[in-house]
Amino acid sequence: MKFTTLVTGTWLCCGLTLLPQTATADAEVPPLLVSERHRWAACVDGPSQLTLAPDTGLRRAPGAPTNIDADFMEFDARSSTWVLRGTVELERADQQMRADEMHYDQTNERVDASGRIRYSQTGLLLGGSRGYMELGRDRGELEAAEYLLPDFLAQGTASHVRLENGSRVYLTDATYSTCEPGDELWNLRVSRMRLDQESGIGEAWHARMNILGVPVAYVPYVNFPIDDRRKSGLLPPTLGQSTRSGTDMSIPYYWNIAPNYDATIIPRFLSQRGFMLESEFRYLLPSQSGELRTAWLPNDSEADEDRWSVAWDHRATFSRNVRGDLTLNRVSDDDYFRDFGNTLSQSSRTHLATQARVRYNTPDISSTLRAQTFQTLNPDITPGNRPYQRLPQTTFRYTPAGTDLGPLQVEPGLDAEAVRFDHPEPGLRTTGVRLDMTPRLSLPIRRQAGYIQPSMAMRLTNYALDRAGTQTGEDESLTRTTPIASLDTGLYFDRFFTAFDRPLWQTLEPRLFYLYIPRRNQDDIPVFDTGRADPSLYQLFSENRFLGADRVGDANQATLGITSRFLDRATGTEYFRAAIGQTYYFADREVTLRPGEAPESRNRSDIIGELRATLPAGLLASTELHWDPDARQSNLGGARLSWQPDVASIVTAGYRLRRINGEREIEQGDFAAVWPLGKRWHAFGGWRYALNEERTLESFGGLEYRDCCWAVRLINRYYREDRLEEAERSIMLQFEFRGLGNFGDDIGSFLEETVFGYQGTR
Repeated sequence: MKFTTLVTGTWLCCGLTLLPQTATADAEVPPLLVSERHRWAACVDGPSQLTLAPDTGLRRAPGAPTNIDADFMEFDARSSTWVLRGTVELERADQQMRADEMHYDQTNERVDASGRIRYSQTGLLLGGSRGYMELGRDRGELEAAEYLLPDFLAQGTASHVRLENGSRVYLTDATYSTCEPGDELWNLRVSRMRLDQESGIGEAWHARMNILGVPVAYVPYVNFPIDDRRKSGLLPPTLGQSTRSGTDMSIPYYWNIAPNYDATIIPRFLSQRGFMLESEFRYLLPSQSGELRTAWLPNDSEADEDRWSVAWDHRATFSRNVRGDLTLNRVSDDDYFRDFGNTLSQSSRTHLATQARVRYNTPDISSTLRAQTFQTLNPDITPGNRPYQRLPQTTFRYTPAGTDLGPLQVEPGLDAEAVRFDHPEPGLRTTGVRLDMTPRLSLPIRRQAGYIQPSMAMRLTNYALDRAGTQTGEDESLTRTTPIASLDTGLYFDRFFTAFDRPLWQTLEPRLFYLYIPRRNQDDIPVFDTGRADPSLYQLFSENRFLGADRVGDANQATLGITSRFLDRATGTEYFRAAIGQTYYFADREVTLRPGEAPESRNRSDIIGELRATLPAGLLASTELHWDPDARQSNLGGARLSWQPDVASIVTAGYRLRRINGEREIEQGDFAAVWPLGKRWHAFGGWRYALNEERTLESFGGLEYRDCCWAVRLINRYYREDRLEEAERSIMLQFEFRGLGNFGDDIGSFLEETVFGYQGTR
């Protein structure tokens, strides 16, 4: 029996729901991609966080009902087929389909459609002129089709589209692009393509890359990501130019070995040096993880020798309280980073550390066992002045909870270290074993308004030495016993007030610290790993003016400091902090780092002040000043002002000064900015200048143009290394095609390392 009817009510038949629909004139339905162009409006500055929405899996739910709206329908009871015409809309779970005409086979859940078809499901939109969908089996085909991955903003057309399992799309004679439809700078035109949403991988055969409609590259096969998951395949090449290596080009290959293993293999060509092979292997195990990076350049044409590097970082968890790590760094020669490094900090490295370490930690006890060696890269450092090796070193710290003794609380503690110092040139430097132990006892009294903390400690140090050269025969066993007494006290004042319509909280925190350490003659003790501590506000309140156990400075001094902070009472945000401090000496400091140095006889230290302000609208200001009241000049100072209204824009300027014996050792200023020139243009540049040397240390400038689907960045860079008279020059160029990857230098990483505070948008 066959019948025709106008739908004016709600029909219920065999699980099919027909909702009422008023018959109206059909509105013009634009093609799928034209109607979806609005999705690109939000990524004028370039999408940085686009990811595919998770597949809810609703369409796989058994017994999901099918809802259909239509202007007219016919039902053939013999074939259980509905013929629907007019503006037809079908919905089943997350599947939606719209067309001018549909034939719906209710038994097989198959829909044959024609005329302005639009099909959507989680993460996929399809359009076409003719096709079918088997709703229960999540598969179908479309002719003269358009497609869109809405969450990733990837789109294209195809003469034929086949959908399988709801997540794999097969396309014939297709295009692929992440650009806005109708405004495509680039696209891939392929004979066959597969988009797999489950794996996040797109594959194409006989692919031609078109830029502005002009073919620029062809590959018989290519794969690319359609989300941010890992996958094996070629990564975008890099291309650079420098005065030391010439043209520098690499083509990385990423190998996704397993969910917890991967590797990147990087063939690299340097026109003035030859072919280099670099690699990076990463692993993640239940209790271990790490990265191994290697590089090999046989017979460098410039250096006439093999060049190589190895860097291995390994971390292990043996138990809840025991962890270990291994760091291995080695290069073939002193000039490796100068020739192959991409930044000034890399080319200026003077030492590479290699160490193995095991750490044990509990709330009361922490202990470390370590072995450490160094490779010296600066040839100006003579063999006798190279750093000592710790083979091995063990440290121990015991800080148990305090014990109440009536009104007093007793807090004991113990710091201990045992280390053997070896040297690459044992005939030139004294080696030996150092044992250092410091038991201490504190009697703190803490109240809401302040605290008083008297402390007593005894530093016990013993050396077993192997003297070198003319020192042979000197005392090979040395002992030093040094008592340490200190009194630390402070007060807390605060007030609540309102300013700039914000509830604020101001603190005033004066602090007084007294330290007494008697003089011990230490001229016979070698200096293994000890140096003078850089002066700072924190250092004024420490027990030792030296860093390391080889020297314990004598002291009879008092330090006075005061800190004030302004905080938001509602959020705890610190808007402003100012602190100042000075030490007053009651006796000369006779213990010196090297024998024969003159004792320090000043009766007061520099006045050290620090200020930091974090203001709305991304403003950050900080400064530090060390003022010598006797010479009436600053011995050390620095200031920085930054404005960062958003994560991708920043303007920062800084200045720092260091004087030694009245002479300017360092005086530098720097300025850097990353700033938009419009919705699509960014400019970046920087300049670092040594005022005491009257020369530029580093400068760079460049531009970025970013569209929704592509970007290009160009930087011209100049930098100078201390060991070289001639400056280095390089040009860095990077193309980014969203959905395919980057081509050229990693300019984002360069800016993050060079521009203070910049974090980029990656």
